This record gives sequence, structure tokens and C-alpha cells, in this order.
Amino acid sequence: MPRKTDTMRIHRIPFMIGILTFTAMLLASCTGTKYLKEGEAFYNGAVIKFETPQGRVGRKRILESELQTFINPKPNAKLLGSRPGVWLYYIAGTPKKKKGGFRNFLKYKLGDTPVLMSETTPDRTAKTLQGQLQNEGYFRSTVKSKVVTKGKNGKVIYDVTLYRPYRLRSIEYPKVKDSVYAAIIESLKNESLLDTGRRYDLGRMQAEQVRIEEEVENYGFYYFDDKYLVFEADSTIGKRKVDLTLKLEDNIPDRAKRIYRLDRINVYPDYTLSMDSTVQAPGDTTLINNYYYIDKKHFFRPEVVTDVINLKKGKIYSREAHDFTLSHLMGLGAFKFVNIKFSESPRKDSAMLHADVYLTPLKKKSLRAEVQAVSKSNNFVGPGVALTFTNRNFLRGAELFQLKLNTSYEVQISRQTSGALNSFEMGIESSLTVPRFIAPIYIDYTSRRYLPKTQFKLGYNFQNRLNYFRINSFNAGYGYNWKESISKSHELFPIDLTFLKTDKRSKIFDTLLIQNPVLASSFEDQFILGTRYSYTINTQLSEDISQRYEERKYREHNFYFNGNIDVAGNLLNAVQRIVDKPKEGEEYEIFHLPYSRYVRGDVDVRYYWAMDEHNKIATRLVVGVGYAFGDSSATMPYIKQFAIGGSNSIRAFPARSIGPGTYDILANPSDGTLRFIDQRGDIKLEGNLEYRFDIIKSLKGAMFVDAGNIWLMRADEENRRGGKFNKDKFLNQLAVGTGAGLRFDFSFFVLRFDVAFPLRRPAEGWVTKDIDFGSSSWRGDNIVFNIAIGYPF
Repeated sequence: MPRKTDTMRIHRIPFMIGILTFTAMLLASCTGTKYLKEGEAFYNGAVIKFETPQGRVGRKRILESELQTFINPKPNAKLLGSRPGVWLYYIAGTPKKKKGGFRNFLKYKLGDTPVLMSETTPDRTAKTLQGQLQNEGYFRSTVKSKVVTKGKNGKVIYDVTLYRPYRLRSIEYPKVKDSVYAAIIESLKNESLLDTGRRYDLGRMQAEQVRIEEEVENYGFYYFDDKYLVFEADSTIGKRKVDLTLKLEDNIPDRAKRIYRLDRINVYPDYTLSMDSTVQAPGDTTLINNYYYIDKKHFFRPEVVTDVINLKKGKIYSREAHDFTLSHLMGLGAFKFVNIKFSESPRKDSAMLHADVYLTPLKKKSLRAEVQAVSKSNNFVGPGVALTFTNRNFLRGAELFQLKLNTSYEVQISRQTSGALNSFEMGIESSLTVPRFIAPIYIDYTSRRYLPKTQFKLGYNFQNRLNYFRINSFNAGYGYNWKESISKSHELFPIDLTFLKTDKRSKIFDTLLIQNPVLASSFEDQFILGTRYSYTINTQLSEDISQRYEERKYREHNFYFNGNIDVAGNLLNAVQRIVDKPKEGEEYEIFHLPYSRYVRGDVDVRYYWAMDEHNKIATRLVVGVGYAFGDSSATMPYIKQFAIGGSNSIRAFPARSIGPGTYDILANPSDGTLRFIDQRGDIKLEGNLEYRFDIIKSLKGAMFVDAGNIWLMRADEENRRGGKFNKDKFLNQLAVGTGAGLRFDFSFFVLRFDVAFPLRRPAEGWVTKDIDFGSSSWRGDNIVFNIAIGYPF
């Protein structure tokens, strides 16, 4: 870019000063103090100060964060010293309507009710904090409160005299002679949440009681309760040590000491909440595998329901079998509510339980219509219509049948891509999901918590890229998905068949294909006959019993991993080579059309660090590699190649405009060669770092840095010079961008606005020296606005 003159710099300085002055004045007017009455003051939060008479005490920062969760009320959110939420609350006035309307939205959705000093209870809160310190082993510690008010603002200071925590010296469980449970409890020591040397923690002790209750119930003690377990703590032994002794209550009911077995199990598949569960629903009774199936509507085949029940007649009651039964029945996807009620057999001293399984079905058929505002990762936006027909019990076996029709008209407009790219897309897909494995071999999956599912898919989609081409895609698939745990899931499609046909090519696009044989190869009519597998771990969904006692409302560290492998054509090619040896130069075909041969893999790794309830760091790393088998011109199909850029990728660059390598599609060629603004490659590397923070209620902000690029496996110097991957140079070919954004997060719906600009271009290197927000031409050439639905990752 041309160097700026000193005159240009002088003119830019007043502009920037004006912007900063205006912003400062706007924020200053949002403090809301002018709306307060005489004697009122805003509550600016609490400050916790530690004094440690015994010297250094560890984990003070963590302890301060934990104590803050017990301090209420919470102060209003502030932005650079202002309270925009409170300001909106006041300027909205009194809405005329109780519900709905712009004023209600402004006052109660975006606005924030002012929190005043008069609402605080310092003395009561100080006692709460002191009690929490005792619960966490900081015995002898004390808390005193002090209120500080200055003008229209105030805060509360809590002075904590903190002594070093007490730690567990020994943990004693009941002796064998103490109870019929002693042998069981003895066997649970290895899984204990408590161990010597750990800090005394009442919450962890309560979690241990709950864990023991669940384990004891697995041995058949249905009426056992954790309230029968009592911990006695002796803190008088000195040296800040505690001896713990677990005892059983003396007056435990007799039935809590019995091991119960299951007797009669009744299943009511058409129960409604309006019915009295104590009265058996009328209907035909069928005995299926020792289950009494009581049904009058005959919606389901009985064995479909009874086969997923883990409770078995004559077996000892198990809490695990109880929980798995609930999970399996809900996993069928056909029931709105599932409830199991147990009752003692009327026979005396029988130690038998009756079980009544009540199932409330969902509506069998439904038709859903949606008018959508479509926003895609490739920066295409536009209106769309979606129709979905659902049958939740298609063949009376809890099968889920869906027929989906989607249509959308989308447009991508970017000053950097010199024009508008229009696209019309329509697709129809039918799918049948069966809540069990349908496989050539028998797979025993009854002991798992989650039901596996078999899917059959058949669909057609066409995309008409106006002025370029139309792609027709036919797809058929057969596969499985199942959960290993709540946080780990698998998807395997042994058969995934796609047929691609490109037609209605424009003269412009035909010229492009003639000039670029590699591009032409990726758009040729072809079959894709492959197998794909996906594995996902998401710790945000995990459940750890050791966390049940924690008061923290958020998980500090979360991880996400998704790995995919896609293999196509190679098995078929191997079979054909054995059966029909090829002639030299002969291309293998199926139905007189070529088929793709490639292997493709990618991983998506994310790490989320929640610094507190209102601030989070989100990171992502994406790596993908694909390789097409064949001669030197072989390439993967267009729909299987990697692309980068756009609203969910590197937001400072238009979608699919980066790379491959140092090739720059946005550069204006001097030779008049046509360019196709839709760059794809065989290798992808992308990294993202985003700081997310709350502003007011549902309005959140973010600042981010994105980096990445794509590359080719095989050189294409004639059409995309510099696109081939080079292990010694690829780090210097990364595109880097940064920016900020706003998110309207309504839980069920997130509307995102991001603005970004490049810091580094693959072909030019770092361009930070050229940044000039005061220049309209620079802003037009570099700033990219993104509007999207949902978070980028």
C-alpha cells in the first residue's frame, strides 16, 4: 500500500480524538447515578480481605472466588465504569403493557434492575462466610463486615482472619460387627472420595455419603438412605488434624436392613398424567418375558419396550438397573415422561418389591414448518423455509421417521470479492432411526446406560450457484451412533454413498474449468462410495459425583474433541483389481461413471477456561488432511475438500478466499485470467482464541484472534502458484485476523455480530503497519462484518 503522508496523519488525529471523546461522554452518561433518590447509593460489590496470623495460607485466590458465590445480592454489571443495563432500565420508564412491547424488552430483557446498598445484609453475610470457612476446614477463622459509602456508590468489605486448614489424619469405616452393611462398606473404601492428608471438607463428606447410599442400593438395600450414615469428627488431637469416623444410626428401620428382590413388574405404555398412578389403567394384559404389559391402545409392539428394561423379576434390586431402565426408556424417543414406582409385596417378610413402569407417549405424528433467516459459515445469508414431518413410532417399534424439505435463497456480498454470489438450494431427506443395533452380527448392548441407534438415510440436494453451476447430489447411508457415556459418543456409517452431477455450467465457469484441470477434476460427475467414523468427547456434558457438593455454578475447565475419518473407493477398487485386472491406462468405473478414491481425516480440539461466571477464554485447533489416490492430477471431490475463512472460521477474511498457501484469489490479475472465489485444499490448519465476557444480561461481548490456511497435496503452479504444502514454510503462510463482537444470547437463540480485520496475509506477510481506521479506503478493503447464528465454536 502507498505510504501515508504527514498531512493524512494530521487529519486522522482529530478524527480519532473525536471518536474517543464521544465514547467517553456516552459511557459517562450511562452510570445511572442521576436517577437515584436522596440517600440512595449503588452497591458496587464486596471486597474480601485476608489476614493470616499464622503466616502464609495457600489457595486464598480460590477461596476468595468460592466465598464470593455466597455473597448476595450481586452488583450490577459495569462497562468501563458505567452501568449500561441500569441506564436502559431507567430510560425505559414504566411500560404500558405488562408483557410484550419494546419498553418491556428494553427494561427487563436488556435492562438491569438497580442494586442498591440498602439491599445488602453485611452482618448476616459475614456469618454465612464464617460458617462456610468452618465447613471447608478453616476452623477458628472469623469474618467481620464493614460498609464503605462514597457519594452515590458503596461497597462492603469483609475482613477475614484466616487460619490454616485442618486435614484428615485417619478415616474409620464401620467395623464388621457393627452392621449387616459393614462388609459392603468395607469394599467401598477403594472408591472413597476421602483420603488422609486431604483438607477437611463437609461438602466432600456429604458427597461420600451419597456415593455410599447409591452403592449400597446396588446390593439390594432399596430402603437404605444416606441419612443413616453419620460422620463424627475429632479435631482435638492437635497439629490441625482431624480423625473421621463413619457410623451408622442406631435406629435404622428393619426394612432398610433387608435385601429386596423384584417380584411382579407391570408396564403401562399409554399412561397419562391425568390418571391416578395408584389405580391400574384398564387394558389388555400380556405376559412378555416375565413383564405384565397392560395396554389398551396397542401403539407399540410389547417386546420393543420390555427388551430395554433392565429390572428383571427375581433379581436383586439394583440402583444402577433402575437408572439404566429410565435412560433406556427415554432413549427410545417415543415417551414424554417415564416414571417407576416401587412398593413392598403384601406378603409379610417376603422382602419383595413390585414395580410399576408408567410411560406417557409423545404425539406420534407432527408437522413442523419454519421460516428461517439462514446464516452459514461461508458468509451466505438469506431467507429459507423448512418443513419436517415426523413419525415417532413408524413401524410400532419406536422408530423415528423424518421427512425434511429445505429451501433457501442466499446471497454473499463482500467488497473484497467484487460482487455478489447468489445461490439457491433445495434438499429433501428421509431418515429412519431405529433405537437398537441392526447388524449382521449380534451385539449385546443391554448393560449400557444409553441405547444405540441405527440410521437409514436417503436424500437429494441441489445447489444452484447462479452464473456458475448447479450441483445435484444424491445420498444414501446406513450407520450407527451410540454413546459410551454422557460425554463420549460414536458415529459409524459403514455405507455412505453419494452421487454428484454438475450441470447447467455457465460459459464463464466452463472457461474456468478449461483453464484449471484440477478444478475441473473436482467437479466431474462421480460416485463417492465410502465409510466414515466420528468420535466426540465433550466434558461440558460430563457428570462427576465429586462435583455434586461444590457450590460453583460453572465448570472451570472444559474440553471438546471431535475426530473424523472418511475413506472412499479404496475397498471397491481393490475388489475390482482382483476380479477384473485393469488394462494399462484404464480407469475403473461403476455404472459407467468414475468413483472417488481418497482418505480424509480431521480433528477439532477445543479448550474452555471459565475464569469466573462472567468471563471465559475459548480456544480451538482444527487440523485436516485429505489425500486422493490416482495419478498426479487426482483430486478429492469438491464437497470433500477443506475451505477456510468466514463467520465461523477466520473472520477477518471472506469465506473460502484464503489460500491455498500463498496463492491470493483476491489479487487483481493483470493477465485477465478468470478467478473462482471458492478456494479449497487438501490440508487445513486453523487456530482460534476468543475472550468472552458478559456485558448486561443477555448481551455479551468478545475479542478474538484467528489464524490458519489451507494447502494442496500436489503442486498446481500453473493455476495456484504457491499452493503446495511445505513443512518448512507453512507457519509463515498463515493468515491472521483479529476483531471484536457482540452476542445477543437468549439461551435458545444466539445472534452474533463480529467485526474483524487482517493482521497478516499469506502472500504479503504482516500488514499491521498499514492499519488505518481513519481511512475509508482501508476500512472498505480490510474490515469484514459477520452476522451469524450461534457461537463460532
